[in-house]
This record gives sequence, C-alpha cells and structure tokens, in this order.
Amino acid sequence: MKTIKFLILLIILGLAGLLIYQNIDYFTSKEMLTLNLKFTQWTAPELPNWAFWGICLGLGLLITGIKGLGTAFGLGREIKKKDKQISELTALNTDLQARLDVFLHDPYIKKGLSDTKEPETDLPAPPEPTQSDDPDPAPSTPKE
Repeated sequence: MKTIKFLILLIILGLAGLLIYQNIDYFTSKEMLTLNLKFTQWTAPELPNWAFWGICLGLGLLITGIKGLGTAFGLGREIKKKDKQISELTALNTDLQARLDVFLHDPYIKKGLSDTKEPETDLPAPPEPTQSDDPDPAPSTPKE
C-alpha cells in the first residue's frame, strides 16, 4: 500500500511540475499588487507570480493551522470531561458490583442493603429478578 501511495504522489508531483514547466513564463513574470479603497491606496512591491502563489498558500496553511489548534483544544477539554465521567461511572460500577457480590452470597443481608443509601444515578434501577419455587417447570404442550 505504501508503494501505491508513493506512486500516486509521484504522479501528482510530476503533473504539477509539468504544469509549471509549460507555464514558466507566467510564473516568472513580475506583477505589482495594488489595493485601492477609494480613500487610500497601497501597492505591493513588484514580485514574481510564484511569490504571490507562495504567500497565499502560506497564509492558507497558517489560517488552517490556527483553526485546527482551536479545534484540538476544544476536543482536549471534551476528552477530559469524558474521562472524568468514565472514572465516576467505574467507581459506581465497582461499588455496585461489591454490593451485588455480598447480596448474592448472603441472602440474609438483603434487609441491611435495602436500609443503606442508594447511589444517585441518572440510570433507572434494574428490575428485581423473580425466582420460581419450581426449579424445572414442566414444558407446555401445544394445543391440538
């Protein structure tokens, strides 16, 4: 896969080089950039066209990088918030698992567990499992 990507990159660079070579007169000609705002006028020094292209490309990369940094910092804050939420839920899960293990192994503690304060969560309480007295109920027979 790396060789295919490398070949595609070489093809793109070759086509860009061919485009520049065929239009070398345009890229090497010098132009003056003029900005006229009716109340003031500014003229840039005479530069070759490739310099203007480079300046525009550099400014675009700079603006994109600044925007990317803002996005990265925002995502970093969101990751910290989610990590904190995960640690809280993990602690709650550990506590609930310990309480469940005690309850499963000692049914006489059920009354003591129901007297303790329940943890506050946004999740609804799970339904109580029902146990039947008959360990193996008779299979139902289909009606004919």
